Amino acid sequence: MAELLLSDIISNLNQKVDAIYRHSTLIERYSAISRDYGEGIILTESEAHILGYVCEMEEGTVTDLARYSFRTKGTMSKMLKKLEEKGMVQRVKREDNQKWIYVSPTEYGRRANAVHKAYDRAATSIMLEDLQKTCTLEEIESFYKVTQARIKYLSRTHEKMLNKI
Repeated sequence: MAELLLSDIISNLNQKVDAIYRHSTLIERYSAISRDYGEGIILTESEAHILGYVCEMEEGTVTDLARYSFRTKGTMSKMLKKLEEKGMVQRVKREDNQKWIYVSPTEYGRRANAVHKAYDRAATSIMLEDLQKTCTLEEIESFYKVTQARIKYLSRTHEKMLNKI
């Protein structure tokens, strides 16, 4: 097999950039649709992942969560308010620091997070089976490796842009 060169990748770069953009747009739209993940737990994908971040952190501030999820504090506050109204997160003040308000998951929030993760595993397994019709397992694994590298690159770029503002 002939060696792939960077110039080969660059030769149709506009189509590649458009494919990444279209993929991102589909993900963004998918993330905004409310769905029942099971047990009557209705969330958007964005809300479900923010809830997951809250569960991971156990106790985080709006600023922490906004930075981790690449959102503004205003957007994060709105999302947390929705999760709070659904009984999945709570705002708490620590005895040792009355200045900051922390967000932590409720028991219902922890359960909703577990249900969402199970749903994601099942849905991703179905997608992986479908992808194997046109991609090898090595190509699929490479996609995830490149995606992780892109996250690192884009998060550094994002931080630089925020620091300029």
